[in-house]
Amino acid sequence: MWPDRRLVDLFGIEHPLVLAPMAGLGTVELAASVCAGGGLGSLGCAGLQPERVMQTVARLRTLTSKPINVNFFCHRAARADRAREAYWRDRLAPYYKELGFDPLLVAGQSEILPFDDPLCAVVEQVKPEIVSFHFGLPEPALLARVKAAGCRVMGSATTVAEARWLEDRGADVIIAQGC
Repeated sequence: MWPDRRLVDLFGIEHPLVLAPMAGLGTVELAASVCAGGGLGSLGCAGLQPERVMQTVARLRTLTSKPINVNFFCHRAARADRAREAYWRDRLAPYYKELGFDPLLVAGQSEILPFDDPLCAVVEQVKPEIVSFHFGLPEPALLARVKAAGCRVMGSATTVAEARWLEDRGADVIIAQGC
């Protein structure tokens, strides 16, 4: 059906359709539905603790035996800057008031931590067919462990230079993404 089967064959799927791994928004059921339709179901695991990733993948595996993708972020963790956060809270206070939000209840720093050793250990245990990363790739030793677990690797690029960087570091597939 598809004249160019490289992606289909690489991922072991029927159609070149990949569910975007929407951290915090995607569901196990949505990923399973995409798998059932012949595409690649993805789980956005950024922000999940290792135990939760394990549970989420286990739940998806009860719904499908098809290949799956799990996604993580590879960014530098933000440093808290209380003065800067206070400035922005004050600056946005009129909007908070207008919308009925308490500015002190708005999170000041992201709880999303980058891909690390405990998350890599989960990947080694659950062995998803594909692992995708946004905001770079993990350090070489972690990436080697992901690949040694038999996982294909996707990385997102917002520029040609980033795409080349991902290719040079061993990404199997590059996701073109706007910035």
